[in-house]
Amino acid sequence: MTLVCEDGESVLKKTIAAVFYTLKARHISKVYVTDRRIVIKNRKNELIRISFAHVHEITVEDQYRLCIRCNTPQRFFHEREEYTRLYLHGLKKKEGGVIAPLEDPKWSESWRRYLNSLVKKYQAAVAQKKREMQNEEDELLFIEGIQRRANGLDPFAIVKTKEKLQIWFDDTELNACTLYATNEHLLVKIKSSDYLVVPYSVIYTTAPVEKERFCITFSFPQEIEGFSQPLSKMYIKRIPVPDEQYPKKVQERWIEGWQEFFNQVTSAFKAHKGAISHDEMLEMLIEMKHSPTKYSLSAYAKQGWDRACALAVDRFGGMDDLYLFQTFLLKEYEDMKNRAMAEPDNARQEAYLGSEMAYNSILAYINQHTRAR
Repeated sequence: MTLVCEDGESVLKKTIAAVFYTLKARHISKVYVTDRRIVIKNRKNELIRISFAHVHEITVEDQYRLCIRCNTPQRFFHEREEYTRLYLHGLKKKEGGVIAPLEDPKWSESWRRYLNSLVKKYQAAVAQKKREMQNEEDELLFIEGIQRRANGLDPFAIVKTKEKLQIWFDDTELNACTLYATNEHLLVKIKSSDYLVVPYSVIYTTAPVEKERFCITFSFPQEIEGFSQPLSKMYIKRIPVPDEQYPKKVQERWIEGWQEFFNQVTSAFKAHKGAISHDEMLEMLIEMKHSPTKYSLSAYAKQGWDRACALAVDRFGGMDDLYLFQTFLLKEYEDMKNRAMAEPDNARQEAYLGSEMAYNSILAYINQHTRAR
C-alpha cells in the first residue's frame, strides 16, 4: 500500500498489529504513523484515520495492549457503533509464515512513548498557534456589507436551510419573503430579480425578541440601496401553518434552531479566534440541555439527556482544566454505553442512551471549538 499523504505530510514509521475496539474481533492491520496522524488499514482495505488533534491520551493496558483514547466517539472501519478507545497488539511471524501475538511489554511501551512524543509535539504547535492568534494585534479587516442585487443563488451555493418568513429591516417590513441560508450568507428574496445579501461577517448578535420575532443585529450601520437610512437590525418571524398542533412548542423549536444555526455560522468571527473561554464553555453546557436534538428523543431518553447535562454543568463549575473535564466526560460516555448494552429494562436503557448522546454532543462541541482556525 502506498499511503496518500496530505501536502507536507510525511510517513515516519509503520508496523503490523492486531487492531480492535471490542474484544470480539481483531483485525490484522498495517499501521502508518505520520507527523500529523495515525492511519490504519485492515485486510478489507478499510481505513481508520486518527488525527493527533483527536487523541486524548495513549496508555498501555495489561502490559501488551496499546490503548489510543480519542477525545470524541468515532466509528472505526465500517462499524455502526461509535467508540472512544482503539487497541493495538503487536504481531510477529513464526515459522511457516504463521502470524502470532507478540507477548513483549517492550513493544507496547516503546510505541506508547513514541506516539505520545509525536502527539505532544503536534498539540503543542497547535496551542502555540492559538496563543499567537490571541496575542496578535487585531487588524482592520475588510468586511463586505449588505448588498442589493438582481441575481439570486450562485451556481455553487450550498443552501443549508430555506424558509418563507416575515422580514423587517429596522422598521421597514418586507412582508413574506423567502430566506435562503447558504454556507456564506443569508439571501433574502424580495421579489423576482431583487435580492438582499447579508454576509455572516456583518452579524454582531442574534436573539429572540418580543412578538415572537428573532433579531439579527449588524456590526455597523448598513447603507442599502432603496432604504432612506442606514440599517442596524434585521428581524425574522415564522409564518404559522394553519391548524398546526402545539404552536408554542413549534415556535420554541424554531427559535432554538435558528439560534443554534447562527452560533455555528458566526463562530469564525468570534474575538477568541478558536480558543473557548471558561464562561463560554459553561454557557454552552447550560444551553445543551435545550438542544433541538433532545426533543427528537423518547421521554426516558430526554431524562437521561437532562441528567448528563446537569452533571456536566455541576462538574465543570469548579474546574479549570479542560483536559480533566474531557477525561470525566469520556469516562461517563463509556460508562453509559456499557450500561445501555447490559441493561435489560427498556426504560433505563433509553435513559442511558440519552445520556450517552448528550456526552457525545458535548465532546463534539469541545473538539470543534477549541482547535485553531
